[in-house]
Amino acid sequence: MAARILAKVEAKFDGTNYNDISAYTRRVSINYGRSHLLEDDFQAGSCVIELDNTGGEFTPGHPGATYGDTQLINREVRISTEVVGGSDSYATYLWRGRITDVDYVAQQNTSTVYIRTVDGFDQLAKAQILNQSFSAEYTGLRVENVLDLASVDYPDQSTPNDREIDLGFVSLTAASGVTSTALDYLQKIARSENGRFLVNHAGAPSATNFGGVLHFYARNTETDDMGITISDAVTLGSGSVEAAALNLEWGSELLFNSFQWTDSAGGVQTGSNAASIAKYGERVSKKTLLSDASTTDESGDYFIGLFDEPALRVSQVVVDIDSATTADAEKLLHLHVNSAIDLSYLPTGSTTTLSGAYVIEGVNLDISVRDMATNSARVRATYSTSSADATGYWVLGDAALSVFPTVLAPSWVDTSSWRLDDTDRGVLPTQLG
Repeated sequence: MAARILAKVEAKFDGTNYNDISAYTRRVSINYGRSHLLEDDFQAGSCVIELDNTGGEFTPGHPGATYGDTQLINREVRISTEVVGGSDSYATYLWRGRITDVDYVAQQNTSTVYIRTVDGFDQLAKAQILNQSFSAEYTGLRVENVLDLASVDYPDQSTPNDREIDLGFVSLTAASGVTSTALDYLQKIARSENGRFLVNHAGAPSATNFGGVLHFYARNTETDDMGITISDAVTLGSGSVEAAALNLEWGSELLFNSFQWTDSAGGVQTGSNAASIAKYGERVSKKTLLSDASTTDESGDYFIGLFDEPALRVSQVVVDIDSATTADAEKLLHLHVNSAIDLSYLPTGSTTTLSGAYVIEGVNLDISVRDMATNSARVRATYSTSSADATGYWVLGDAALSVFPTVLAPSWVDTSSWRLDDTDRGVLPTQLG
């Protein structure tokens, strides 16, 4: 039996209390993450809410409009779902952001209002770092120090949870005279780590998870296992979720066999894979990192070790969440960037099923009304994915990174967590790796 999903749309029009505007909502479109693994920087997530304004409640700036005649801009909005009959104790928050624009479209005897919102990247893009100095430190510590600057002042509440920052594996050199927008500098830190830096949503429901959590994921970080297998109808096995569509890619968009990366002192570190170049020609990656020469060189070797061969991959999978079972619908709604999923597909005319472990890089959710009588929602999800063997090196017990052909890390790559006598990693409760 298909799941019945209840969606709630709330806005804090007075700056203090949330108003439930679900009854006016026709459609919601949520988009965050990135389309593929080697799109270096995550961009701001966005959400558009389409409202029935027949009663004039949302007409922006109009006297007498219940909600429209308020501040609107920069007010917080959140969107959550619950699956009827499910086992979750808390709602799953698919989005939390702030209003940037309110558009009014006039129609005969009615009107439509579009509320446009963005996530916390908008604040970081506007915040400035001015002539700042930093000590030598791990990437995650540098991220925290930037967020805590008086000129940035990014929220750090525990209810709702605003941040999840990994310590990182790469040590950055000391820096002085740093002047930049906060977002630009934070993205340089993420590139130096080869990690993920974004505002994430959904995940495991809890009393403190309301979406909108700023995440810094260290390189080779463990994935979030939601226990989901997605396949086409032909190979659909017991316990699998059927995909509405699957996109496969085979090409050179994820092929790099040479690097020219600039370190914090301005030196250019280089490296290459001769065998790959002989087959495919040289494909060069160029970046500027905030680490010293040795670390930058190792980071470049780490990079081309993952991307020196092309591979067939499922780049995108589409699922109608409301068509899944109650249990699977809950799991699908929990999925977010860095979640692990298993995918299988039998190509037309083939007898060999393609199966593999994948990591979600981007999420697009299209939410609309399915049945007004039961107040249930239709939810179509499009997940952009990367294969496990291109995401990171092998990690014991991880839902995606322990699945071969994920390769073992070179001996010099440190994928551990706790380190003996390390100023930061040698202090428990740093997780043992």
